[in-house]
Amino acid sequence: MASRKSPRKRVRDQEESDNSSVQTIKVVSDVPTKRPKLSRKTSDELAFAENERKLDEQLPADLRKFRPTGFKFNLPPEGRSIRIYADGVFDLFHLGHMKQLEQCKKAFPNVTLVCGIPNDKETHKRKGLTVLTDKQRYETIKHCRWVDEVIPDAPWVVDVGFLEKHKIDYVAHDDLPYASSGSDDIYRPIKEIGMFLVTQRTEGVSTSDIITKVIRDYDKYLMRNFARGATRKELNVSWLKKNELDLKKHINDFRSYFKKANINLNASSKDLYFEVREYLRGNNNSNGNESSPNKSDSDSNSVNSSTASTSGTMDDLMNIVQSRSPATDFAAKYNSNENLKRNRSFINNLKDYWKRRSESGEENQSN
Repeated sequence: MASRKSPRKRVRDQEESDNSSVQTIKVVSDVPTKRPKLSRKTSDELAFAENERKLDEQLPADLRKFRPTGFKFNLPPEGRSIRIYADGVFDLFHLGHMKQLEQCKKAFPNVTLVCGIPNDKETHKRKGLTVLTDKQRYETIKHCRWVDEVIPDAPWVVDVGFLEKHKIDYVAHDDLPYASSGSDDIYRPIKEIGMFLVTQRTEGVSTSDIITKVIRDYDKYLMRNFARGATRKELNVSWLKKNELDLKKHINDFRSYFKKANINLNASSKDLYFEVREYLRGNNNSNGNESSPNKSDSDSNSVNSSTASTSGTMDDLMNIVQSRSPATDFAAKYNSNENLKRNRSFINNLKDYWKRRSESGEENQSN
């Protein structure tokens, strides 16, 4: 009877599970789905987008990239060379400067690129210290292949009178606002009259990045210049700092020497015990042959030949051991190569010991 009721129970349980699954599906389907809210533009944003569209429609497609955001861009003059003005400090002239000047030169088919560079007094007052002097910066820009003219002692803020004096058509710079004392963007007046030409920055390359890298690796560059013969006074370094760098240099030299010779030292240390053992056996065999006169001449000759070969091997080993190692190189800098002049090593001392021992044994036998 139990076997007949069990299938009914199994069917009823299966039906209940099916109903529960249906109910859960209904519950889940009844939950309302949240739709993402669409961002609505304000009236100011809509008006700005409409103004940008109208300004772009006034220009050919190939000139729209030169227009600053929010301002108009004058059409280039025809029938003559277009004069573009690019100003800057140009300290530590680098790849970012070169690419910006290249963009200016290649903006139109016929371009005369004019660069303006402020003097040291104006630059130090507005931006801070420079690495190169103003005369060095002038000469550096003159040797750039993209530059046609250089204006020294250029003003920090360019006005319309300056542009008319030098017959400038466009002022080139990146579109980011360049703040200065009394102004959020010194190029805004130029943008308003449509004479601003936008160039693209080279990310990751700037004079500030180069100076930051030098400051970060200050000790390394000091050691580099000391190795090239620079003095403490030239580098404005104290006596204590100089000795600290010398100590670091010696430690680094020792580490590099040891790392370089580590493989050779490991290889030779494996054979050192074997060579010393064979040398000692050769001396013991030679002493035993001298004390027993009944030995044949052939045996004595074989022992002498083996001893000679062993001593030859030991001489080769001595040359390896006495060669310049990290320890001897490191110590030679402090004792003027005295250890090398003495020419003493463990192998030499060991040979002298066995030589003295064999000589004393011969004297005892003669007595």
